[in-house]
Amino acid sequence: RAAPDPAPDGPPTPDATLPAAAVRAIRAGDLAATTPRKPVGEPLASGELPRTSSAETLATMQAAVLTGDSLWIGYVNAEGAASQRVVSPVRVEGGFVTAYDHTADEIRTYPLHRITGVAELAED
Repeated sequence: RAAPDPAPDGPPTPDATLPAAAVRAIRAGDLAATTPRKPVGEPLASGELPRTSSAETLATMQAAVLTGDSLWIGYVNAEGAASQRVVSPVRVEGGFVTAYDHTADEIRTYPLHRITGVAELAED
């Protein structure tokens, strides 16, 4: 039986896509953190997303599809990790919203029941 090949001295050198994806994620996070939001009821702590009911979330998403506006959403994934995203909804149907996710720089589909809150972005 032959001895295994020795392990390399360090991690492999990443290709160009990894640094580009990291820069895109950082820029999208900066956009999500600094984008002005429309005032909502009572004042919120800086960066805190308002909680919205299912009906409010659905109505806001449907309105954004018609107007082409971007929204700031709170989202909890299947593992329970919460995140905030800036999205541009394209379609709302069957309990899901399909939207361009500025954070991931791609079209994604989100279950509406996992969206914890939604806020319109302030106009410039």
